[in-house]
Amino acid sequence: MKRIAIVGGGISGLATAFYIEKLSRENNCADRFEIQLFEASDRIGGKIFTRKADGLTLEMGAESFLARKPWGIQLCRDLEIVDRLASTRSDTKKTFIWNDNHMHRLPEGLSGFVPASLGSLRSTTLLSLAGKLRIAMDLVLPAKRGDDDESVASFISRRIGRQAWERIAEPLLCGIYCANGDELSLDATFPRLRQLEKQHGSLIRGLKKQKQAAEANTNTSATDSSPKFVSPFATFGDGMSTLPESVASRLTQTELHFQRAVTALSKQGHTWSVQFANGDPAEFDEVVLALPAFHSSRLLEQSDSALAGYLAKIRHASTALVNIWYDARQLQHSMDGYGFVIPTKHQQVMTAVTWTSSKHANRAPDGLRLLRAYLGKSGSDITEKESDQELFEIAMQQLQRTMGIRSSPVDYCIQRWPQGSPQYTMQHPELMSVIDECVKKQAGLHLCGASYRGVGIPDCIHSAMQAAGKIVDVTN
Repeated sequence: MKRIAIVGGGISGLATAFYIEKLSRENNCADRFEIQLFEASDRIGGKIFTRKADGLTLEMGAESFLARKPWGIQLCRDLEIVDRLASTRSDTKKTFIWNDNHMHRLPEGLSGFVPASLGSLRSTTLLSLAGKLRIAMDLVLPAKRGDDDESVASFISRRIGRQAWERIAEPLLCGIYCANGDELSLDATFPRLRQLEKQHGSLIRGLKKQKQAAEANTNTSATDSSPKFVSPFATFGDGMSTLPESVASRLTQTELHFQRAVTALSKQGHTWSVQFANGDPAEFDEVVLALPAFHSSRLLEQSDSALAGYLAKIRHASTALVNIWYDARQLQHSMDGYGFVIPTKHQQVMTAVTWTSSKHANRAPDGLRLLRAYLGKSGSDITEKESDQELFEIAMQQLQRTMGIRSSPVDYCIQRWPQGSPQYTMQHPELMSVIDECVKKQAGLHLCGASYRGVGIPDCIHSAMQAAGKIVDVTN
């Protein structure tokens, strides 16, 4: 019998337990595993957290996940909940960037934050003529030689110009990483862009060919009867908590422990001793730390101070989300679109706003309009220092500045995420190489989650699949 401890009840920990169970059943060895999952709080889901209030569906963490990364959809298929997935509304498919006191519609045809064609730039008011011509130079500029890493800001500015970086790419990027683009590693965040440059000599050319290949693949697989999800972003009609709750409901071999905080790990021969804030320690053969790197660092200080030190070097930024809802009759703004992002030079704590009731169906009852403001970014600790009332007032000031909203809302709620956003800085790839080597020396130890090789929900699920594959000892 192999005893396994999973520390952390977010989607990474839950998916690890699910895939250990799935793989062990498929390999006829389910009776070899005893799985226990320890969660310090009183709920599962981690940063996937849906609340209900006044008939509203409020996302206190992630509101959706990227469908083109396959692991999120794969988990939904394995859970048989693909039919519960929902896409963003097609009738309000517009996103804006607030620049120089005006809302500018984001050019259509972007792949991430890079234009896949020059035609999509003709009508945008976001860029000057010089800025548009500079993007076109991507078609003739030679690819950079060598394989050295560079910052995302440097790469995008080099390929399509500084104006495109500051007015399009950087504000969109901040919404993902809450980071400073001059410090963000290209290899750790968007390695495929460097591959496109090397293979095609141009991002625009590479993205066009990539799109053509994807369309051809869709056409050739049209007869495939397996369920598909083609929207860029996927969510659930009843809220994102559907995902962790569905995973938990399918666990049959795993014992869930709530309000059971792990305080330290120590190695005892070939086993791991897991120590708790309350209760006696327990012995396990394998330990999965499905936690932010700084939490894992604290737990490993006794057993491997070097590994703990490297994990502590992975930086995280603190953020807060403010859900605010209005009487539709009192709201001065149409909220016709998905929302807007704000370039760094115009940011004053608030980095973006989602017009939730316009972006997702059935998030607010008739007569109410729901939006969500994102506060905080790298290098700022304001979301940790200010009170809820002060954060609300900051959000209201910024909404008046950007959207012209002067009316009082019906209500609001705030969710803080201290050190909730991993920062994949220029040292991140090197740190991960060293961390991998340290983990290899600690038999039975596994790390997974957003701190390491992808901050999105599909990335976390992928890291869980890999950890489960190693534990069950099959190729995954």
